[in-house]
Amino acid sequence: MAGICILEEWQAREVLAKLKEKYSVRKLAELLGVGKSTVHRVIRGEQKPPAIMRIRLCEVIPEEELLQILKGPQLLRQYGLVDAEGRINKVLAFALIDALMQDSVAREELLSYLLKYYKQELTERLAETLPKITLKWSEDFEKWLTEKKSKPISTRTLRDYKNIWSLCLEGKVLGWHLIKQLEAKKIMCRDNQYHPTSWARQVFRHYIRYLYAAGKLDWDSYSRLLLIVPGRRYGRRLAQKPINKEDVVKTLAALRGKRQDIYALYLLILYSAVRFEHALNALKSWNPNETLYVPYLARNVRRLECLETHCRYYLGGELDRKPKGFIFFPKTLLPMIEKYRDKLPNKRRIEKVVAKLGGLMPKYIRTYALRQMLNALGDNDVTRFILSKFGELSVSARHYRDLLEEADKVYPKYIQYLENEFGNYLMSSP
Repeated sequence: MAGICILEEWQAREVLAKLKEKYSVRKLAELLGVGKSTVHRVIRGEQKPPAIMRIRLCEVIPEEELLQILKGPQLLRQYGLVDAEGRINKVLAFALIDALMQDSVAREELLSYLLKYYKQELTERLAETLPKITLKWSEDFEKWLTEKKSKPISTRTLRDYKNIWSLCLEGKVLGWHLIKQLEAKKIMCRDNQYHPTSWARQVFRHYIRYLYAAGKLDWDSYSRLLLIVPGRRYGRRLAQKPINKEDVVKTLAALRGKRQDIYALYLLILYSAVRFEHALNALKSWNPNETLYVPYLARNVRRLECLETHCRYYLGGELDRKPKGFIFFPKTLLPMIEKYRDKLPNKRRIEKVVAKLGGLMPKYIRTYALRQMLNALGDNDVTRFILSKFGELSVSARHYRDLLEEADKVYPKYIQYLENEFGNYLMSSP
């Protein structure tokens, strides 16, 4: 099925009649690529709208404007979906939806449309499928936080968690209403005061992990909740340790001259702001042709996908304690990665080599890259997506597929930003 839009004759006439109220016949003729006489004859009903006009109406008129003109009860009656008495032909309606879902291109267009215009309604209905669990602090949850959790919390943090839980979460029921409260900046609590949701979201996410670990929550609900409810944001920590550009240049120059393998790893970290261990593990287990299904994108992706300017390698750990999604890097770096990926020493050896050369440790290169990416692209959902900060996304505002498309559009700006900053130090050969 080709991804082409062409209006039917009656639709073209209706759209043209509306446009005639805004544009002159001459302007319409220019927009649609036909003569003025053709526009006149179509409007008067003396001629059928030619195919080129029906196609151009789809191309030049914004989607929102077309929908405003064409949608409505008359459209449903025109196709026999609703009769004169307003009764819906459910069999036909469902058959049309099913037919669209059977075609890959049509399914993608339909889902994208629904997510764009009816996301809130869909999210509310999906929330209805969540198990009705009443939030209760228990000894098991407390034990999980302090003993079984991968990174046990301190006594002070436990006290803070219990206070915010008792004040804002105890007794509430898992569902759409609670999710909407947690997505906001503040939540109404038992003391009839509004409190920031940052800590409430954090302890809620721990509770969801606990429920899943205890077998009380299925994987689908667990993964959706962690992706929907954002965690706390830690952006302020980036300003704690100053890292000079001169030290980064010195490190890159030393590695470029003496250790091309580690130099390639450092470039990957600098271009992607990915964690050292994630970058190293990705290169050690490099499998570019593997295909994986990504639930939040609702499609299969190859581990390695390359565009004109850059590539992205899928790691697949969005729900990990240290989340990881895609590694973005310039396409020109791919040959170096392919050459040195299986020649890299282990993590400890790399740190020793860098220390001997007087260079910055990998974690400082990542911190520097985080700051530079925020400077180049801004602190927004697209940048957080590139950085795999899934717990900090305002996902109620846009869908993950939209974020991936936007990331592919803006990431080249960061490549150009770094090249302007470092010039020859980012070249692949000494």
